Amino acid sequence: MSALSLAQLTTMLEAYTPSDGTFLPRLNQALARIYNMGTYRDLTVQYSLTVSQGCIRLPVTADAILHAIVDGSPVAVRSLWHDLKQVGTASNDLSWGLVDAGFSPVLRTLETATDTLYVVPSADSPTQTEFDEDEEGEMWVDVTGSDLVRRYRATSQGDIPFAGVLTFDSPITDIEAVRFSGLLDSYDIRTVAGDPETTVATVGPGSGSPRYRVFRVPNTAAGVVVHVLCKRTFIPLESNDDLTYVGNINAIKQAFLATVAEDSNDVERAQFFWGTAMQLMEEEASSTRGAAQPRVNLDPSGTGALTGLTSMM
Repeated sequence: MSALSLAQLTTMLEAYTPSDGTFLPRLNQALARIYNMGTYRDLTVQYSLTVSQGCIRLPVTADAILHAIVDGSPVAVRSLWHDLKQVGTASNDLSWGLVDAGFSPVLRTLETATDTLYVVPSADSPTQTEFDEDEEGEMWVDVTGSDLVRRYRATSQGDIPFAGVLTFDSPITDIEAVRFSGLLDSYDIRTVAGDPETTVATVGPGSGSPRYRVFRVPNTAAGVVVHVLCKRTFIPLESNDDLTYVGNINAIKQAFLATVAEDSNDVERAQFFWGTAMQLMEEEASSTRGAAQPRVNLDPSGTGALTGLTSMM
């Protein structure tokens, strides 16, 4: 089954829709846990990311890296505490793969100081709506300066090619956080309005603050492409057109019922529903692997006697 929209899920699960208006919060709770249960059908996605400033930053739609290829060779993915436990700070030869560097509020740090950032409709947005803080929503950037954090609000700007601006009291080199509220569309915050490669962060729709998972790529030149297989992150559904990549409606129903049981303090029933949901997801993943399903074949009449195995006795 293809990805499902919130409108489709509402229709399919209308028989289980509470009359108290809690359907959407319950559904988001259920889907968030299903995403975290395992690596299931359609919950992986591939990206080709360019090394910049010694790092790659995952899109907000990616939760973690499962496999990676750097400059044509598979590499290991190391943990956040790898350097502290394995090599410390004395070695400059960190050449054994990607190293987790935690989360960052921006896609890239500012290489040169700037006193203006531009708010532009994101290329990922199908509607390309111009930013209007009076109608569309609000957006702020927190910056650090003089040991204090100051918050600046984006204002509308009618001049083409950008739709909004963030103007700072003095040139900034670091962004502490990007915050937004009430946005109905997606926007890029850029240092150069017409250049997508200068995007600092992408925000919206909804409310919150973006965070990008950062991985260092030691001893790798800028511009090298890193191919990664990632696990999808769950983005809460808000509008009828929002999609979830869990297409197993029966598993979603079981997870939805589990949240209802939890709210009724029925722990045993909730555990049963969650277990059933996981089983359904595992069965679907096993079925869709097809010929890629790993199998162990033992054939007594096969060619094993010709392998020349030496007895371990």
